[in-house]
Amino acid sequence: MILSLVGCTHYYYAPNSENIPLFKEKHTFKGKAGIGGGDGYTGGDIQLAYSATPKIAIMLNSFFAGKSELVPDNYSSNTSHEESGHGSYFELGAGYYKAFGINKIWVFETYAGAGTGSENHIYNYNQTAKLGIIKYFIQPSFGYSSKKQTFEIAVGSRFCSLNLKMNQNNVSIQENGENRKVLDTIGIHPSSILWEPSIMIAAGWHSFKFFAERTTSKNLSNRYLPQENENFIIGLKFALDRETKSNNKVNGDSFYPRTD
Repeated sequence: MILSLVGCTHYYYAPNSENIPLFKEKHTFKGKAGIGGGDGYTGGDIQLAYSATPKIAIMLNSFFAGKSELVPDNYSSNTSHEESGHGSYFELGAGYYKAFGINKIWVFETYAGAGTGSENHIYNYNQTAKLGIIKYFIQPSFGYSSKKQTFEIAVGSRFCSLNLKMNQNNVSIQENGENRKVLDTIGIHPSSILWEPSIMIAAGWHSFKFFAERTTSKNLSNRYLPQENENFIIGLKFALDRETKSNNKVNGDSFYPRTD
């Protein structure tokens, strides 16, 4: 979730990808890192999770996104100026997981948490706006993880309460009229309820996999918020658990997970 910029239109929210670790047992550490974005921004996620007990896990997620672009001054001029939007976001969560079925190949998880972040916009004439982000979320998910955890597929359904806070706004109505109107509207309507479904596919080895994930965002309550509606990323997943540690011990490696 963050801001981005497309042409001369600024967007003030985009969804981060969902962290769906698909835990099967306690004392497992998982993480993933990916790059991607949406129609008008590029970004990246770094996500970590740990199963502290046989049923409870915690997570820490981060998201960075933005874009800079040359925008024509007007339709009859060959001159242009640079506008940009960039931001960062961090969240903590905790929740419940349960693996079931033969060889525990099916996993249900649900997490709840909160996040905070900031975004910085630069408009024409170097006028700027800075916004703060506060988000609360609940995220149930359901997935398949093969017996040896070499293939995974999962779907998530995140519900969010989003609030944007205007920390700085020196945008002039004379020079950036449309952008100022949007910022004033955000000040009047700062809150949104979001539904964000996601699908993730990963394949590789037990402790090291390639993954792709697509997350979309539907604003259920605030039609005034200009936002990006998609985040598609690709990247790497890793896991360190009992099987990994056992394999490393047999092979004389005390820390690094095997990838073969």
